[in-house]
Amino acid sequence: MSYFVTNDAVKLSYHTYGAADRPAIVLINGFSGTEITWLLQVERFAAAGYFVVTYDARNHGLSALTEHGLTIHRLAADLRELIEHLGLKNVVLLGHSMGASTIMAYEELFGVANIRAVITEDQAPLFLSAPDWLDGWGSTLSALTEFMDAFPRTHLTKKILSEDLKRQVGKGSMAFDFKANRNLMLNVMVQDWRGVLRRENVAHLFLAGGESPIFPVAHAAAARALQPHPKSQSYVFEGCGHIPHLESPDEFERLVLDFISGT
Repeated sequence: MSYFVTNDAVKLSYHTYGAADRPAIVLINGFSGTEITWLLQVERFAAAGYFVVTYDARNHGLSALTEHGLTIHRLAADLRELIEHLGLKNVVLLGHSMGASTIMAYEELFGVANIRAVITEDQAPLFLSAPDWLDGWGSTLSALTEFMDAFPRTHLTKKILSEDLKRQVGKGSMAFDFKANRNLMLNVMVQDWRGVLRRENVAHLFLAGGESPIFPVAHAAAARALQPHPKSQSYVFEGCGHIPHLESPDEFERLVLDFISGT
């Protein structure tokens, strides 16, 4: 385990796997998650020849607790600082849920000059309802409070995880303060990343859980349709909920590695 300190004095925890001179892939957690959720991917990706980086966002896992910087753009700045701290070049960014939004905020702030490819897992570019998005699917501003209240009790997976996997994830998980991070969650949900996608000029793999409790399955194909790069793709994990990388890890890893090699 290693740490670095951001420019606003927040200590963040990270791990690296594999040889540092290999192509880099950074795995970015969702809201309330920690880097332990990538335990099935790190060895497979490192064995495939990648330098794998995982980390805990501020207020998550082993990273420091703070009352400031709880916005998606500050999380994007933290990602930028981690990339610079490790001296990574030509990076693949893979983000789950809020981690996907972190990538979009990163692109909005810093562009894609140092990014080789992007992979986003079960995160639509828009959470709020809009008439020109998925036939008006989405939440209203007034309904966000109800969603945030229910989220800590929402069962995010649909496929049954093995008892061994649940033990490993549970052992490495940390208590999360939903109340203290409520404003961060709200900040994530009011964003609209469609403009970022229309300008994105790197290959992007959009992933969706076929039975996600958060987003409609159509979001991946709809987001891909916004994005101009000819090598971008969308894919649906049938029978999976919100976390396909835990629910169908072999399928997930094969798909990701094939996509990266194709870029």
